[in-house]
Amino acid sequence: MQNERKVLVSALLKAEKNGYSNIILDSVLNETDLNSLGKAFVTTAFYGVLERKITIDFILNKFLKKPISKTPPYTSAVLRSGAYQILYMNKIPNSAAINEAVKLIKKSKERGNAGLVNAVLRKISNENALDILNSLQEPIVKYSVEGWIYNKLISQYEEEKINSFFENSLLPPPVFIRINTQKENAYNMVLDELENIGATINSTDFDDFYAVQGIKNVEKLKSYKNGLFFVQDYSSRFAVACLSAKSNERVLDCCAAPGGKTFSIAMDMQNSGEVVSFDIHSHRVELIKKGADRLGLDIVKASVNDATEYNKDLGLFDRVICDVPCSGMGVIRRKPEIKYKSEEECNALCEIQSKILQASAKYVKSGGRLVYSTCTLFKNENDDIVSDFLNKNKEFKLITAYNQNSDNTVTLIPPEDLGDGFFVAVMERL
Repeated sequence: MQNERKVLVSALLKAEKNGYSNIILDSVLNETDLNSLGKAFVTTAFYGVLERKITIDFILNKFLKKPISKTPPYTSAVLRSGAYQILYMNKIPNSAAINEAVKLIKKSKERGNAGLVNAVLRKISNENALDILNSLQEPIVKYSVEGWIYNKLISQYEEEKINSFFENSLLPPPVFIRINTQKENAYNMVLDELENIGATINSTDFDDFYAVQGIKNVEKLKSYKNGLFFVQDYSSRFAVACLSAKSNERVLDCCAAPGGKTFSIAMDMQNSGEVVSFDIHSHRVELIKKGADRLGLDIVKASVNDATEYNKDLGLFDRVICDVPCSGMGVIRRKPEIKYKSEEECNALCEIQSKILQASAKYVKSGGRLVYSTCTLFKNENDDIVSDFLNKNKEFKLITAYNQNSDNTVTLIPPEDLGDGFFVAVMERL
Protein backbone atom coordinates (compact mmCIF):
# COMPACT_ATOMS: atom_id res chain seq x y z
CA MET A 1 0.00 0.00 0.00
CA GLN A 2 1.24 3.50 -0.83
CA ASN A 3 2.39 5.94 1.82
CA GLU A 4 -0.57 8.22 2.57
CA ARG A 5 1.67 11.19 3.40
CA LYS A 6 3.53 10.81 0.11
CA VAL A 7 0.17 10.84 -1.69
CA LEU A 8 -0.77 13.98 0.26
CA VAL A 9 2.43 15.79 -0.72
CA SER A 10 1.93 14.78 -4.35
CA ALA A 11 -1.57 16.32 -4.30
CA LEU A 12 -0.28 19.52 -2.68
CA LEU A 13 2.43 19.89 -5.32
CA LYS A 14 -0.17 19.55 -8.07
CA ALA A 15 -2.37 22.15 -6.37
CA GLU A 16 0.56 24.59 -6.39
CA LYS A 17 0.44 24.50 -10.19
CA ASN A 18 -3.19 25.66 -10.11
CA GLY A 19 -6.34 23.73 -10.88
CA TYR A 20 -9.54 22.78 -9.11
CA SER A 21 -8.83 21.19 -5.75
CA ASN A 22 -11.59 18.58 -6.05
CA ILE A 23 -10.39 17.46 -9.49
CA ILE A 24 -6.78 17.27 -8.31
CA LEU A 25 -7.70 15.25 -5.24
CA ASP A 26 -9.97 12.86 -7.13
CA SER A 27 -7.25 12.27 -9.73
CA VAL A 28 -4.61 11.55 -7.11
CA LEU A 29 -6.80 9.27 -5.01
CA ASN A 30 -7.98 7.31 -8.05
CA GLU A 31 -4.37 6.41 -8.78
CA THR A 32 -3.67 5.04 -5.28
CA ASP A 33 -4.33 1.78 -3.50
CA LEU A 34 -5.03 3.49 -0.17
CA ASN A 35 -7.80 2.10 2.02
CA SER A 36 -10.71 4.26 3.17
CA LEU A 37 -8.86 5.50 6.26
CA GLY A 38 -5.84 6.49 4.20
CA LYS A 39 -8.00 8.35 1.69
CA ALA A 40 -9.84 10.10 4.52
CA PHE A 41 -6.52 11.28 5.99
CA VAL A 42 -5.30 12.59 2.62
CA THR A 43 -8.60 14.36 1.96
CA THR A 44 -8.70 16.05 5.37
CA ALA A 45 -5.07 17.15 5.30
CA PHE A 46 -5.15 18.23 1.65
CA TYR A 47 -8.11 20.55 2.06
CA GLY A 48 -6.81 21.61 5.47
CA VAL A 49 -3.47 22.78 4.10
CA LEU A 50 -5.21 24.66 1.28
CA GLU A 51 -7.66 26.29 3.69
CA ARG A 52 -4.90 27.36 6.09
CA LYS A 53 -1.98 27.93 3.73
CA ILE A 54 -1.25 31.55 4.64
CA THR A 55 -1.65 30.75 8.35
CA ILE A 56 0.68 27.75 8.11
CA ASP A 57 3.27 29.69 6.09
CA PHE A 58 3.17 32.52 8.63
CA ILE A 59 3.96 30.07 11.44
CA LEU A 60 6.62 28.21 9.43
CA ASN A 61 8.36 31.49 8.61
CA LYS A 62 8.85 32.10 12.32
CA PHE A 63 11.18 29.10 12.44
CA LEU A 64 12.78 29.24 8.99
CA LYS A 65 15.92 31.23 8.20
CA LYS A 66 14.69 31.72 4.63
CA PRO A 67 10.96 32.25 3.95
CA ILE A 68 8.85 29.32 2.80
CA SER A 69 8.44 31.06 -0.57
CA LYS A 70 12.16 30.47 -1.21
CA THR A 71 12.15 26.88 0.03
CA PRO A 72 12.30 24.10 -2.61
CA PRO A 73 8.81 22.86 -3.62
CA TYR A 74 8.91 19.33 -2.24
CA THR A 75 10.35 20.52 1.08
CA SER A 76 7.69 23.24 1.26
CA ALA A 77 4.89 20.71 0.72
CA VAL A 78 6.31 18.37 3.37
CA LEU A 79 6.69 21.24 5.85
CA ARG A 80 3.13 22.42 5.26
CA SER A 81 1.64 18.97 5.59
CA GLY A 82 3.65 18.26 8.76
CA ALA A 83 2.78 21.62 10.30
CA TYR A 84 -0.92 21.10 9.55
CA GLN A 85 -0.90 17.74 11.30
CA ILE A 86 0.80 19.24 14.37
CA LEU A 87 -1.39 22.32 14.54
CA TYR A 88 -4.80 20.97 13.56
CA MET A 89 -4.94 17.14 13.61
CA ASN A 90 -5.04 16.42 17.33
CA LYS A 91 -5.43 12.66 16.95
CA ILE A 92 -2.06 12.35 15.22
CA PRO A 93 0.94 12.29 17.60
CA ASN A 94 3.39 15.10 16.88
CA SER A 95 6.23 12.56 16.83
CA ALA A 96 4.53 10.64 14.02
CA ALA A 97 3.95 13.78 11.96
CA ILE A 98 7.62 14.78 12.34
CA ASN A 99 9.17 11.36 11.79
CA GLU A 100 7.08 10.62 8.70
CA ALA A 101 7.90 14.04 7.24
CA VAL A 102 11.63 13.42 7.69
CA LYS A 103 11.32 9.97 6.07
CA LEU A 104 9.63 11.52 3.04
CA ILE A 105 12.37 14.10 2.58
CA LYS A 106 15.12 11.52 2.95
CA LYS A 107 13.61 9.52 0.07
CA SER A 108 13.30 12.56 -2.20
CA LYS A 109 15.66 14.55 -4.41
CA GLU A 110 15.65 17.22 -1.68
CA ARG A 111 17.03 14.79 0.93
CA GLY A 112 19.58 17.39 1.98
CA ASN A 113 16.76 19.30 3.71
CA ALA A 114 15.95 16.46 6.13
CA GLY A 115 17.64 18.27 9.00
CA LEU A 116 15.75 21.47 8.21
CA VAL A 117 12.37 19.69 8.19
CA ASN A 118 13.16 17.91 11.43
CA ALA A 119 14.29 21.08 13.23
CA VAL A 120 11.41 23.31 12.08
CA LEU A 121 8.65 20.81 12.84
CA ARG A 122 10.14 20.01 16.26
CA LYS A 123 10.19 23.73 17.12
CA ILE A 124 6.52 24.03 16.19
CA SER A 125 5.77 20.87 18.18
CA ASN A 126 7.55 22.23 21.25
CA GLU A 127 5.39 25.35 21.16
CA ASN A 128 1.80 25.22 22.38
CA ALA A 129 -0.17 24.94 19.13
CA LEU A 130 -3.27 26.54 20.63
CA ASP A 131 -1.24 29.46 21.93
CA ILE A 132 0.23 30.00 18.47
CA LEU A 133 -3.15 29.90 16.77
CA ASN A 134 -4.96 31.97 19.39
CA SER A 135 -2.32 34.69 19.18
CA LEU A 136 -3.05 35.34 15.51
CA GLN A 137 -4.72 38.74 15.16
CA GLU A 138 -4.22 39.87 11.56
CA PRO A 139 -7.36 38.75 9.66
CA ILE A 140 -5.39 37.96 6.50
CA VAL A 141 -3.25 35.49 8.46
CA LYS A 142 -6.01 34.27 10.77
CA TYR A 143 -8.41 33.46 7.94
CA SER A 144 -5.70 32.61 5.39
CA VAL A 145 -6.86 34.86 2.58
CA GLU A 146 -5.07 37.15 0.14
CA GLY A 147 -4.97 40.71 1.42
CA TRP A 148 -6.58 42.28 -1.62
CA ILE A 149 -9.59 39.96 -1.30
CA TYR A 150 -10.15 40.68 2.38
CA ASN A 151 -9.69 44.43 1.98
CA LYS A 152 -12.02 44.60 -1.01
CA LEU A 153 -14.78 42.76 0.81
CA ILE A 154 -14.63 44.85 3.98
CA SER A 155 -14.80 47.97 1.79
CA GLN A 156 -18.10 46.67 0.35
CA TYR A 157 -19.75 45.05 3.41
CA GLU A 158 -19.69 45.35 7.19
CA GLU A 159 -16.34 44.19 8.55
CA GLU A 160 -18.01 42.05 11.22
CA LYS A 161 -20.08 40.25 8.58
CA ILE A 162 -17.00 39.53 6.44
CA ASN A 163 -14.99 38.31 9.44
CA SER A 164 -17.84 35.96 10.29
CA PHE A 165 -17.95 34.81 6.66
CA PHE A 166 -14.24 33.93 6.65
CA GLU A 167 -14.45 32.29 10.07
CA ASN A 168 -17.30 30.15 8.78
CA SER A 169 -15.36 29.31 5.61
CA LEU A 170 -12.91 27.28 7.70
CA LEU A 171 -15.70 24.95 8.84
CA PRO A 172 -17.04 21.96 6.89
CA PRO A 173 -19.57 23.10 4.27
CA PRO A 174 -23.22 22.15 4.79
CA VAL A 175 -24.97 19.55 2.64
CA PHE A 176 -28.44 20.10 1.22
CA ILE A 177 -30.52 17.70 -0.83
CA ARG A 178 -33.68 18.02 -2.88
CA ILE A 179 -36.05 15.08 -2.86
CA ASN A 180 -37.20 13.94 -6.29
CA THR A 181 -40.95 14.42 -6.07
CA GLN A 182 -41.34 12.68 -9.44
CA LYS A 183 -40.47 9.37 -7.72
CA GLU A 184 -43.16 7.73 -5.60
CA ASN A 185 -42.47 7.60 -1.85
CA ALA A 186 -39.00 9.11 -2.41
CA TYR A 187 -38.88 11.05 0.87
CA ASN A 188 -39.57 8.02 3.07
CA MET A 189 -37.04 5.85 1.27
CA VAL A 190 -34.34 8.54 1.48
CA LEU A 191 -35.13 9.14 5.14
CA ASP A 192 -34.89 5.43 5.95
CA GLU A 193 -31.49 5.10 4.31
CA LEU A 194 -30.12 8.24 5.96
CA GLU A 195 -31.32 7.07 9.36
CA ASN A 196 -29.66 3.70 8.78
CA ILE A 197 -26.27 5.35 8.26
CA GLY A 198 -26.73 7.67 11.24
CA ALA A 199 -27.35 10.85 9.25
CA THR A 200 -29.93 13.44 10.27
CA ILE A 201 -32.24 15.43 8.04
CA ASN A 202 -33.80 18.84 8.78
CA SER A 203 -36.35 20.83 6.83
CA THR A 204 -35.73 24.26 5.29
CA ASP A 205 -38.11 26.95 4.06
CA PHE A 206 -38.29 25.16 0.68
CA ASP A 207 -40.58 22.19 0.18
CA ASP A 208 -38.78 18.88 -0.43
CA PHE A 209 -35.42 20.54 0.31
CA TYR A 210 -33.44 19.47 3.37
CA ALA A 211 -30.24 20.05 5.30
CA VAL A 212 -28.38 16.80 5.99
CA GLN A 213 -25.70 16.11 8.59
CA GLY A 214 -23.46 13.08 8.88
CA ILE A 215 -23.56 12.11 5.22
CA LYS A 216 -20.49 11.07 3.21
CA ASN A 217 -20.00 9.51 -0.21
CA VAL A 218 -23.43 10.57 -1.39
CA GLU A 219 -22.99 8.88 -4.78
CA LYS A 220 -22.73 5.46 -3.10
CA LEU A 221 -26.16 5.65 -1.46
CA LYS A 222 -28.81 3.42 -2.99
CA SER A 223 -31.41 6.19 -2.89
CA TYR A 224 -29.04 8.48 -4.80
CA LYS A 225 -28.30 5.86 -7.46
CA ASN A 226 -32.04 5.29 -7.84
CA GLY A 227 -32.62 8.99 -8.50
CA LEU A 228 -34.57 9.71 -5.32
CA PHE A 229 -32.65 12.91 -4.59
CA PHE A 230 -29.82 15.14 -5.75
CA VAL A 231 -27.43 17.50 -3.98
CA GLN A 232 -27.89 21.26 -4.36
CA ASP A 233 -26.72 24.15 -2.21
CA TYR A 234 -29.36 26.26 -0.50
CA SER A 235 -28.29 29.43 -2.35
CA SER A 236 -28.56 27.67 -5.69
CA ARG A 237 -32.07 26.54 -4.72
CA PHE A 238 -32.87 30.16 -3.84
CA ALA A 239 -31.82 31.30 -7.32
CA VAL A 240 -34.11 28.69 -8.90
CA ALA A 241 -36.98 29.80 -6.66
CA CYS A 242 -36.45 33.35 -7.96
CA LEU A 243 -36.96 32.02 -11.48
CA SER A 244 -40.44 30.80 -10.47
CA ALA A 245 -40.69 28.30 -13.33
CA LYS A 246 -44.09 26.69 -13.92
CA SER A 247 -45.43 23.63 -15.71
CA ASN A 248 -45.58 23.72 -19.52
CA GLU A 249 -43.22 26.69 -19.84
CA ARG A 250 -39.99 26.89 -21.87
CA VAL A 251 -37.01 27.57 -19.63
CA LEU A 252 -33.37 28.16 -20.55
CA ASP A 253 -30.43 27.44 -18.21
CA CYS A 254 -27.51 29.08 -19.99
CA CYS A 255 -24.55 27.91 -17.86
CA ALA A 256 -25.97 24.73 -16.43
CA ALA A 257 -23.31 22.13 -15.58
CA PRO A 258 -23.18 20.04 -13.51
CA GLY A 259 -26.97 20.43 -13.54
CA GLY A 260 -28.30 21.16 -10.06
CA LYS A 261 -30.29 24.21 -11.13
CA THR A 262 -31.58 22.45 -14.24
CA PHE A 263 -32.87 19.52 -12.19
CA SER A 264 -34.46 21.82 -9.63
CA ILE A 265 -36.16 23.84 -12.38
CA ALA A 266 -37.55 20.68 -13.97
CA MET A 267 -38.98 19.60 -10.62
CA ASP A 268 -40.56 23.01 -10.07
CA MET A 269 -42.21 22.47 -13.45
CA GLN A 270 -43.48 19.01 -12.40
CA ASN A 271 -41.44 17.57 -15.29
CA SER A 272 -43.87 19.19 -17.72
CA GLY A 273 -42.69 21.63 -20.41
CA GLU A 274 -39.12 22.08 -21.65
CA VAL A 275 -35.84 22.91 -19.95
CA VAL A 276 -33.03 23.69 -22.39
CA SER A 277 -29.75 23.26 -20.56
CA PHE A 278 -26.40 24.43 -21.93
CA ASP A 279 -22.71 24.28 -21.13
CA ILE A 280 -19.70 25.12 -23.27
CA HIS A 281 -17.88 21.86 -22.47
CA SER A 282 -19.15 18.57 -23.88
CA HIS A 283 -17.95 16.44 -20.95
CA ARG A 284 -19.92 18.68 -18.57
CA VAL A 285 -23.01 18.42 -20.76
CA GLU A 286 -22.75 14.66 -20.29
CA LEU A 287 -22.97 15.21 -16.52
CA ILE A 288 -26.27 17.03 -17.02
CA LYS A 289 -27.63 14.27 -19.27
CA LYS A 290 -26.62 11.50 -16.86
CA GLY A 291 -28.13 13.38 -13.91
CA ALA A 292 -31.40 14.02 -15.71
CA ASP A 293 -31.61 10.33 -16.73
CA ARG A 294 -30.94 9.19 -13.16
CA LEU A 295 -33.70 11.46 -11.86
CA GLY A 296 -36.15 10.60 -14.65
CA LEU A 297 -36.46 14.23 -15.79
CA ASP A 298 -37.24 13.82 -19.47
CA ILE A 299 -38.07 17.48 -20.14
CA VAL A 300 -34.35 18.35 -19.87
CA LYS A 301 -32.64 18.91 -23.22
CA ALA A 302 -28.88 19.34 -22.65
CA SER A 303 -26.34 20.28 -25.31
CA VAL A 304 -23.15 22.26 -25.97
CA ASN A 305 -23.54 26.00 -26.48
CA ASP A 306 -21.48 29.14 -25.96
CA ALA A 307 -23.48 31.36 -23.59
CA THR A 308 -21.64 34.50 -24.73
CA GLU A 309 -23.12 34.14 -28.25
CA TYR A 310 -26.82 34.61 -29.05
CA ASN A 311 -28.36 31.73 -31.03
CA LYS A 312 -31.50 32.94 -32.80
CA ASP A 313 -32.49 29.37 -33.70
CA LEU A 314 -33.37 28.66 -30.07
CA GLY A 315 -36.42 30.92 -30.10
CA LEU A 316 -37.90 32.64 -27.04
CA PHE A 317 -38.33 31.41 -23.47
CA ASP A 318 -40.66 32.15 -20.57
CA ARG A 319 -37.76 32.03 -18.09
CA VAL A 320 -34.00 32.34 -18.50
CA ILE A 321 -31.34 31.87 -15.85
CA CYS A 322 -27.66 32.62 -16.32
CA ASP A 323 -25.51 31.53 -13.39
CA VAL A 324 -22.32 32.94 -14.88
CA PRO A 325 -18.66 31.97 -14.41
CA CYS A 326 -17.28 34.07 -11.56
CA SER A 327 -14.42 34.46 -9.09
CA GLY A 328 -16.23 32.07 -6.71
CA MET A 329 -15.55 33.99 -3.50
CA GLY A 330 -18.83 32.75 -2.05
CA VAL A 331 -17.77 29.08 -2.19
CA ILE A 332 -14.29 29.23 -0.64
CA ARG A 333 -15.26 26.70 2.05
CA ARG A 334 -15.76 24.20 -0.79
CA LYS A 335 -12.86 25.33 -2.99
CA PRO A 336 -10.23 26.92 -0.71
CA GLU A 337 -7.77 27.53 -3.56
CA ILE A 338 -10.04 30.40 -4.63
CA LYS A 339 -8.73 32.47 -1.68
CA TYR A 340 -5.38 32.81 -3.44
CA LYS A 341 -6.55 34.12 -6.82
CA SER A 342 -5.07 37.31 -8.22
CA GLU A 343 -7.13 40.47 -8.59
CA GLU A 344 -6.40 40.54 -12.32
CA GLU A 345 -7.73 37.00 -12.75
CA CYS A 346 -10.99 37.88 -11.01
CA ASN A 347 -11.53 41.20 -12.77
CA ALA A 348 -11.03 39.58 -16.17
CA LEU A 349 -14.31 37.70 -15.69
CA CYS A 350 -16.49 40.82 -15.79
CA GLU A 351 -16.39 41.12 -19.58
CA ILE A 352 -17.53 37.50 -19.98
CA GLN A 353 -20.29 37.99 -17.40
CA SER A 354 -21.63 41.03 -19.24
CA LYS A 355 -21.59 39.19 -22.57
CA ILE A 356 -23.50 36.24 -21.14
CA LEU A 357 -26.14 38.44 -19.52
CA GLN A 358 -26.58 40.47 -22.70
CA ALA A 359 -26.91 37.34 -24.86
CA SER A 360 -29.22 35.63 -22.36
CA ALA A 361 -31.60 38.60 -22.33
CA LYS A 362 -32.33 38.16 -26.03
CA TYR A 363 -34.00 34.81 -25.34
CA VAL A 364 -36.57 36.28 -22.91
CA LYS A 365 -40.06 36.80 -24.31
CA SER A 366 -42.14 39.86 -23.42
CA GLY A 367 -43.39 39.46 -19.85
CA GLY A 368 -40.76 36.78 -19.26
CA ARG A 369 -38.27 36.56 -16.40
CA LEU A 370 -34.47 36.74 -16.41
CA VAL A 371 -32.33 35.69 -13.43
CA TYR A 372 -28.64 36.63 -13.20
CA SER A 373 -26.66 34.90 -10.46
CA THR A 374 -23.11 34.29 -9.27
CA CYS A 375 -21.43 32.52 -6.38
CA THR A 376 -19.21 35.50 -5.59
CA LEU A 377 -19.55 38.52 -3.30
CA PHE A 378 -17.61 41.10 -5.32
CA LYS A 379 -19.92 43.91 -6.40
CA ASN A 380 -18.12 44.52 -9.69
CA GLU A 381 -19.24 41.02 -10.74
CA ASN A 382 -22.71 41.46 -9.29
CA ASP A 383 -24.53 44.78 -8.80
CA ASP A 384 -22.26 46.63 -11.22
CA ILE A 385 -22.93 44.11 -14.02
CA VAL A 386 -26.68 44.28 -13.47
CA SER A 387 -26.74 48.07 -13.20
CA ASP A 388 -24.81 48.43 -16.45
CA PHE A 389 -27.15 45.94 -18.14
CA LEU A 390 -30.30 47.75 -17.01
CA ASN A 391 -28.91 51.09 -18.18
CA LYS A 392 -28.38 49.64 -21.65
CA ASN A 393 -31.60 47.60 -21.79
CA LYS A 394 -34.55 49.76 -20.78
CA GLU A 395 -37.02 47.00 -21.68
CA PHE A 396 -35.92 45.15 -18.51
CA LYS A 397 -36.63 46.08 -14.92
CA LEU A 398 -35.66 44.66 -11.52
CA ILE A 399 -38.46 42.84 -9.72
CA THR A 400 -38.77 41.42 -6.22
CA ALA A 401 -36.83 38.23 -5.62
CA TYR A 402 -38.25 35.21 -3.81
CA ASN A 403 -39.37 36.02 -0.22
CA GLN A 404 -37.85 39.53 -0.36
CA ASN A 405 -39.60 42.82 0.38
CA SER A 406 -38.47 45.14 -2.41
CA ASP A 407 -37.23 45.26 -5.99
CA ASN A 408 -33.55 44.91 -5.17
CA THR A 409 -30.76 42.49 -5.89
CA VAL A 410 -30.01 39.89 -3.18
CA THR A 411 -26.62 38.99 -1.72
CA LEU A 412 -26.50 35.91 0.52
CA ILE A 413 -23.58 35.78 2.96
CA PRO A 414 -23.08 32.82 5.32
CA PRO A 415 -23.36 32.04 8.14
CA GLU A 416 -26.16 34.60 8.49
CA ASP A 417 -27.64 33.03 5.36
CA LEU A 418 -27.89 29.26 5.08
CA GLY A 419 -26.08 28.44 1.86
CA ASP A 420 -22.94 29.55 0.06
CA GLY A 421 -22.13 33.17 -0.65
CA PHE A 422 -24.35 34.07 -3.58
CA PHE A 423 -25.81 36.94 -5.62
CA VAL A 424 -29.16 36.99 -7.41
CA ALA A 425 -30.86 39.64 -9.53
CA VAL A 426 -34.37 39.00 -10.86
CA MET A 427 -35.50 40.97 -13.91
CA GLU A 428 -38.59 41.07 -16.08
CA ARG A 429 -38.94 42.00 -19.72
CA LEU A 430 -41.64 44.60 -20.32
